[in-house]
Amino acid sequence: MTDRPDLAPSSACTCLPPWPALTTVIEGTVHPVVPATAHTPASALYLAHCTGCGAAYMGPWKRLPSASRAA
Repeated sequence: MTDRPDLAPSSACTCLPPWPALTTVIEGTVHPVVPATAHTPASALYLAHCTGCGAAYMGPWKRLPSASRAA
């Protein structure tokens, strides 16, 4: 693992800059996520993906609080 939440352990993202935004799909719903320092229950079960190139983000992530999601 890495101490830097902004970099995935094995980054395959081809975007510039890498990992511009991440999402995950949980029970058919797309959720925006951000890198985290440690795995959460959701990141232990689901993969996040880059919204630009679709690469799987292998590092820990967390969902954004609903208050910070723009409508």
